[in-house]
Amino acid sequence: MIIRKLIVRGDSYQRTLEFSAGLNIIRGEKTSGKSLVLSLIDYCLGKGSSISLKVQTELDANVDFIFLEIEISGEIFTISRSIKKGVSIFWVYYSEYKDIDEYIPEKFDKKKLQSFLMDKLGAIEFTKTKNKARTNRLTTETISFRDIYRYCFVNQHDLGTHNFLSHNEPMKRYKNPICFEMIFDLIDYSQNNIQTEIVKIQNRIEDYRKSKENLEGYLKQRGNSNFVELLDQIENLDEQIEKLQKRKNEIVQRQSENQEVVKSNRDYVVLNNEIRELENEIQSFKKRVNELQLGVNSNQILLKDYALEEKDIKTTEEINYKLRINEHELTCPLCNSKIKNSFHEEKIEKQSKNNFKTIMKDIENKISMVEGVIETSNIKILDLKKLIDKKNRKKEILLLALEEFAKDIQTPFLPELNSINVNINNYDKNREILLESKRVFNKIDELTKNIDVEETKLMKLKEKLKGMEEKGRRKDLIIETLNKSYLEDMKKMKYSELQGSFIDPKDYIPYYKNASVYEQDSGGLLECMQLSYLNAIISNKESKFHPQILLLDSISKYFGTNKNQEIEEGEKINDPEVYLNIFYMLQKLSTEAQVIVVENTPPTEMIGNVKYTFRSGKHGFIDQSKNEFLEEEQ
Repeated sequence: MIIRKLIVRGDSYQRTLEFSAGLNIIRGEKTSGKSLVLSLIDYCLGKGSSISLKVQTELDANVDFIFLEIEISGEIFTISRSIKKGVSIFWVYYSEYKDIDEYIPEKFDKKKLQSFLMDKLGAIEFTKTKNKARTNRLTTETISFRDIYRYCFVNQHDLGTHNFLSHNEPMKRYKNPICFEMIFDLIDYSQNNIQTEIVKIQNRIEDYRKSKENLEGYLKQRGNSNFVELLDQIENLDEQIEKLQKRKNEIVQRQSENQEVVKSNRDYVVLNNEIRELENEIQSFKKRVNELQLGVNSNQILLKDYALEEKDIKTTEEINYKLRINEHELTCPLCNSKIKNSFHEEKIEKQSKNNFKTIMKDIENKISMVEGVIETSNIKILDLKKLIDKKNRKKEILLLALEEFAKDIQTPFLPELNSINVNINNYDKNREILLESKRVFNKIDELTKNIDVEETKLMKLKEKLKGMEEKGRRKDLIIETLNKSYLEDMKKMKYSELQGSFIDPKDYIPYYKNASVYEQDSGGLLECMQLSYLNAIISNKESKFHPQILLLDSISKYFGTNKNQEIEEGEKINDPEVYLNIFYMLQKLSTEAQVIVVENTPPTEMIGNVKYTFRSGKHGFIDQSKNEFLEEEQ
């Protein structure tokens, strides 16, 4: 994963921060918004809570939406999330930020976003069984992207503390060993889990194919099946609109020279503009009705498919479990005596019945969901049709008024202007229809890519199912390599006595002198252990499912960073060389993974990696002099 851009946008403000694939340093004064950059990246990647706008007053005053442009395995996506309304919703565009207007976004909640990111990383979510709170019942919990992300982002409040990897939060820390095994593909997925995942992927492929067929049908119905011809039509309409607009501007210029005519025509023009706006609204509502109706038609087809599937499942169940084999007597072909039939095993029967119940519940949920979508869409269609009727009545009244008005005013250029406006409006409507078809083409491309990705994953899972990999030997080799890297980095940080220092092969956490990272007292030592540990994981070639990104906030808080600084007591390590060596370690890591560091005053040796410098006050992260909307106007 690579963070390409972070964009903050409001009605009148926009600023874009771009990042390289290597080492990125954001420096600046306190309260200038440095840490906010990492918080907003975290927010777009699924952080549960909303942004505290009472604290971030400048963000509140200028920004409504956050956009994060990321790249995963060569694919580019833009994730959008509001900071004020609907903060639990994520919109994902399969494009760069600059092209999002040409794409139809997908709407995700937090859980679906995590699944989406895991899919794109090629990782499988892990479902763990646990006891339900205050009962003896069991429940399941999914360990996904947000859990792995703890190995990617360490904020300033956790770095160098015992809350590293959320250790102070019991509901999170128990997942860390599982996350470690997920990162290194050491999870012992049972055969049943892999089969379940295969079924999920096959269903997703089928859903993608059905959606693709529906969209292709929409394009065929519109007569826009040829993408090259579609682009030519859009370009031709753009040229026609430009010519008409130029002609209109010339007429308006000539008309403005005659002030008497302008004064007499003003009310007529206002009324005419209002009618035109009404017409645009009506066309917009009609377009929405058509889109909703297309969705209803598609969902009705899907509902029929589900009904047939439900019927097949019920038939299969009836054959298997109502015609009980063990209740039928068998006759010996030799002696003609009756034989007890013990073929039907109760345990297998019970398990299979449970499987059928699960399958039936799943198909019933799908049917219920589709019926709900159809009902909602029909209600919206009815409301829109009422609104169209209301607008049409208003338009008829205004047209009568315009007809009376036109009898007494001077209109030397008005007929030609009206003709031009009508043509421009018609071209605009046709252009918008063609642009919608272009968005559909882009959506079809997305679905095609998704099908290819899912089929690749399906092939890998089937291979894994054929021969379950023996992971014990791999784990020993991985721990050995991690320890080597961990100890080398600790030496660079001036810890030479390393007996009893290692990464534990059971709980997968770092130790120094036989005390874990959660038992040490020195903040400086804790930070050195944590950074060496993370570097060992991310730089290891076997960390297949780590996103290969590291975000750190305020490394210097436990280090003396000035060579002339007096020695301080307590937890701070007064050694500028250690501080510099940490940055050298991160610089080396950045050749294999993206690294983003927030720091007040990074070492002068790292000045070439500084991307942004923020000042407290007007020239912080929210900086009006960097407002891209103002730059466009100029």
